[in-house]
This record gives sequence, C-alpha cells and structure tokens, in this order.
Amino acid sequence: MGEAAALIAAFTWSATSVAMAQLSVRTTPVAMSALRLSVASLLLPFVLLASGTVGELGSASALAIFSMVGSGLLAYTIGDTVYIRALSQVGIQRAFPIAMSLFILLSVAGGVLLLDEPFRWTQAAGALLTAVGISLIVRSHAQAAEGVLDAAGVATGARRQHLGPQAYVLLLIVGVTWAGATLWLAAGRGDLGAIPASAMRTPAGAVAMLTFAMVTAPADLARPFLDRRQLAGIVGVGVMGTLFGSLLYVYAVGEAGAARTTILSAASPLMALPLSVLVLKEPFTRAVAAGTAVCVAGIVLVVA
Repeated sequence: MGEAAALIAAFTWSATSVAMAQLSVRTTPVAMSALRLSVASLLLPFVLLASGTVGELGSASALAIFSMVGSGLLAYTIGDTVYIRALSQVGIQRAFPIAMSLFILLSVAGGVLLLDEPFRWTQAAGALLTAVGISLIVRSHAQAAEGVLDAAGVATGARRQHLGPQAYVLLLIVGVTWAGATLWLAAGRGDLGAIPASAMRTPAGAVAMLTFAMVTAPADLARPFLDRRQLAGIVGVGVMGTLFGSLLYVYAVGEAGAARTTILSAASPLMALPLSVLVLKEPFTRAVAAGTAVCVAGIVLVVA
C-alpha cells in the first residue's frame, strides 16, 4: 500500500503542477498560494478528527511546534510561491524536473551533513547524473530562446529576457527552500504523527500567505472569486495537491520507507511530461526528454 500511495502522490503532484501552470496565467503566485493553502487548512481539522490523533497536538513540545510552523512557512510561503512564479516563466517541462531534482539532491546531501545519515558512492554518481540532466534541460531552453531571437530579430528581445537565467535562480530558491523545510521537518518533528504535523504546517503557511496577500495585493486575492472555473481550479489544486498528495506522501514514507518513497516520487517529472504536452501544448523535444530521464536516473542512484 505504501508504494501505491507514493505513486499516486507523484501523479497528483504532476497533475497539480500542470493545473497551476494553467491557473498562473490569470492568478498571481501569491494569491494562488494563499487560496490553495486556505482550502487545505479548512479541510485538515476534519482529517485530524477522523484520524483520532488530535491528542498529539496537545502533547507536542514547544520545539516540535516551532519546527512544524517554521517548516510550513519555508516550504509553502516561500518555496511553493516562488515555484508557481517559475512555472509561468520556464514552463512545467523544465521547472518541474529541475525543482524536483534539486529538492531531492539537497535533501539527501543535507541528511548526510546535518542529520548524520550514511554517504554512499551512488549519491555522488547520482548528483553527477542529475547535474548533466539539468544541463540538458537548461541548454535546450537557451537554444530555443536563441532560435526565436534569430528568427524574429529585435521584436523578441523582451521574450528572450523573460526566458533568461533569473528563472533558474528562482528554481534554485525552490530547491533550497523545499529541502530546508524537509530537513527541518525531519529534525524537529519528534513524536508527532504525519497528520498532526501537517495540521500545523499547512495552516501556518496559509495564515502567512493570506496576511501577505491582503496587505500587498487584495485585488489579486479577490479576482479568482469572479471566475468560477478559475476558483474551482484553485480549490482542486488545494484539495488534490496540497492536502491529498502531501498526506499520501507522508503515509508512504511511514509504510514503504523514505528511500523507496523517494524513488517512486522521482517518477513525477516523467508523468508531468505527457500532461504538459497534452494539456499545456508545450513543445516536446528530445533534449527535454533526455534531460528529464537522466535527472530521474540520478535521483534513483542517490536514494537507492
């Protein structure tokens, strides 16, 4: 059951990434993060009650509470919001494999350096493969932008800047914040179960994002409520990705183990490729496919 949960979680993350790429055209990253986190936070109390683990919240230590809140702020408030912005700049075919690869590699490296987990030669080989895969994806993107500039001349200069290296800096921030949040979660969780931990992390991110959105861009936060389809899409992302997918992943770690779950989750970039072609009409290139495959192979080596 744990392996099945990991695969389903990987698919939900792929599908919701495609959905967010579509939704980000008409909804700002801050508004989308605030709303989807709010949807998940409203449903979590019911999940918590149904699981019978409410008592764990009362017995949690101050350090565990601080760690869960801090991890949620780092992952959701910063990492996910920056990721949504990157999706609109580089497309899901490039954003998803790069962000996922960096996230898993940095999480494994942090585990070795900070949590005293054992280091193996396969980790170094996996890191090299992942770097090669990311290089293929980035080079393909740069060559595509160069080709458009050569064909259209000065008129595409702004577009070339839009596809510049700043987008990959955003993805680096995503990988660092996601990995940092994961390591913080692992180090400070204590005896908290998966659902009580989520019941602290997700609302912390929701409160922070809602506050920030209401202060800085209340009009952007209200705009999705004027479009039922847009609002329904954001609610779907909140339920399937933020709530359902995350809980499945945590369950899979407990049932199948962290290494096996991570290997299965590494399939999510490959799942996202056909979805991006079919739904978003993104062009499919050999370099993107090869780079994604190499990234996944590197991840498998790292956690094998």
